[in-house]
Amino acid sequence: AAVVARGMGKPCICGCEALKINYAQKEVHVADKVIREGDMLSIDGSTGQVILGIVPMKEPELSREFLAFLGWADEMKRLEVRANADTPEDAQKAREFGATGIGLCRT
Repeated sequence: AAVVARGMGKPCICGCEALKINYAQKEVHVADKVIREGDMLSIDGSTGQVILGIVPMKEPELSREFLAFLGWADEMKRLEVRANADTPEDAQKAREFGATGIGLCRT
């Protein structure tokens, strides 16, 4: 599920056994919280944490030293990274992230 969701550009957290979904009222109950249709959530894809409300985002800052290190790695590399891409937009994003080509394209 997580791989398919990521391919669609959607966040996914698996294994939410504690959720009680009320389809008629369009709400979810978990522990002592109620989440209603239209409520804003933030999801930490690394930890699986769900936070009620919008968490301010911050662009990562890459130091000059880190960028130099990546440059050295590019000079020494013996492997290529290819991406999965189902759309031209996916392929473009992969190139922006440094992929050397497309390894899998589902149609």
